[in-house]
Amino acid sequence: MPQPKHADVNVDLQQDEASLFSQAVDLCQALLPQWASLPEHDIKVTKVSGGITNMLLKMTPSSQRPPVLVRVFGDHTDEVIDRDAEETISLQLHEAGFGAEILGTFGNGRVESWIHMRPLKPQEMCERGNAASIARRLADFHAADIKGTSRKPQVFQRILKWLDQAAHLTYPDADKQKAKEAKDFTAMRSEILELQHICEQLESPVVFSHNDLLSGNVMIPHEGSPELEALQQGQVDSSTMQFIDFEYGSYNYRGYDFANNWCEYAGFEGDYSRYPDDKQQALFVTNYLQQQGNPSPTEEDVQQLMKEGNVLALVSHQFWGTWSLIQARYSAIDFDYMEYSSIRWDEYYKRKADFLVSMKSS
Repeated sequence: MPQPKHADVNVDLQQDEASLFSQAVDLCQALLPQWASLPEHDIKVTKVSGGITNMLLKMTPSSQRPPVLVRVFGDHTDEVIDRDAEETISLQLHEAGFGAEILGTFGNGRVESWIHMRPLKPQEMCERGNAASIARRLADFHAADIKGTSRKPQVFQRILKWLDQAAHLTYPDADKQKAKEAKDFTAMRSEILELQHICEQLESPVVFSHNDLLSGNVMIPHEGSPELEALQQGQVDSSTMQFIDFEYGSYNYRGYDFANNWCEYAGFEGDYSRYPDDKQQALFVTNYLQQQGNPSPTEEDVQQLMKEGNVLALVSHQFWGTWSLIQARYSAIDFDYMEYSSIRWDEYYKRKADFLVSMKSS
């Protein structure tokens, strides 16, 4: 598999916007041969909203050339993301029909092909047609054979690593430091280890997982396009739905991607009243099983996958609740990560007893 061209340059996210845009243009001209002769003023640069980890810039030439995406990794995100592994994974997933093509890389980011689709909104994910399509696309994603990474679940190893990092962090912001000091890291570690033991008994198959299947990482065609019409008629493939952003991708328990997607119905504001009920969950997992080649899943099949999803939703809360403690210290993005950490851990404690009932009765 050919490696994309690399430029040994880092983009400074603290510089003013004009300088940032100019540097992004320079990188495109250095990494993309067909852009080398384009005058800077012929390239329109616009910020892409939606991410809370990276800075995203759409680069649009005035010529007939297609636009590209410049992705600048957030400051200190290498504390939580292995960028070399991410690139290896992304290249393989693109070959399998998922995500953008990596056109070039630089010190703290990369240039990718532009996907001519739009991200879903959180409230759209739970719509019946979209939920069914996500489930079917996810079944295909889980069939990908990704090499060069551990085939054992990495999720608890990551959470515990982040917890240890967070426990030793000092926050320059006094309010954040006070909030951090109020947290009981010993109790959090105990909860993580307990849930790890429970998941080892869950019998959820290990598959290559996205691990961050929120609305912004699910792309669908624009209104009025023939691809959107095809999606609405039940065609689910790379031309009608795309998953993007594989920063957290790894082998994991199958149900984790169900769980993380269901938790994201709540949006960043954390409205967990939107979490799918039994009927919505059954629709999702039935479509997943059908896409895998099981045309008539039994009630037992459906209940097993629903159980996996609900138990692993607790893991999703621990994962992002702990991740947010790192982001609260380092991220320059305007988002209240410390509050988000509390929202996720609070929801974990609120749901724990109900979601673990199925384990006690099985």
